[in-house]
Amino acid sequence: MSRERIEKLKNMKPAELEKERGVLVAHILALRVDIANHKTKGIHKIKQMKRDIARINTIATMRKEIND
Repeated sequence: MSRERIEKLKNMKPAELEKERGVLVAHILALRVDIANHKTKGIHKIKQMKRDIARINTIATMRKEIND
């Protein structure tokens, strides 16, 4: 993930982060279905998306700790 993308995530509001996380989870599900049906070979994309979700979770946790 590029630094610009990380900065974009850091500047998002909490609701936007939740929405982005939901989109990524839906993409992972769609990719898994496609892989199971032998429609794609994009296994590496799942790993990237999981890392993006982890980054979103980290940003959300950091914000929660700062606000508490």
